[in-house]
Amino acid sequence: MRALVAISLLLVAQALPDEHGFVSPNGDFEAYTIPANEDGSGMKLFVRRANSSDAGALLRQNNRWIDAKWSPDSRFLAIVDHLDGRISDVYVFGVGVADAAPTLLYHTPDLHTFDVRWDVSGWHVLRREIVLDKQVKYKFPGKITHEQIVARIGTKPLKLEPTD
Repeated sequence: MRALVAISLLLVAQALPDEHGFVSPNGDFEAYTIPANEDGSGMKLFVRRANSSDAGALLRQNNRWIDAKWSPDSRFLAIVDHLDGRISDVYVFGVGVADAAPTLLYHTPDLHTFDVRWDVSGWHVLRREIVLDKQVKYKFPGKITHEQIVARIGTKPLKLEPTD
């Protein structure tokens, strides 16, 4: 029996060697990334029910890297899409209805703006708000600004642009 369990665990570990997961605070969902390209570069980010064997829903993909940050109540998943070392955007998806696809409810303004990097610094979930850090690097050497922005998470689905 122990050998069977050990073999099962080994097969799971081999099947998912490059998978990195982010379990929701309530334990119901998991966001996970896998390489986007055969050479191991880039990332694809999926979300699925926790402990599920299905692939789930593909939310974003790019040729660089992606971070995922859950809201404390597990209703929202923020994706920080690092398109380049000098560009990142944030997308917020509503998650929570069983068997329903996650819904894009917010994204940072002026997507893909060079020398503007967004990150998630907090949540006000009772007010449906996300707290963002906007970093802007100016052409003048050494001038970088940080601005904290509190953005309202919408209730109507937004159109999701195609992923890379």
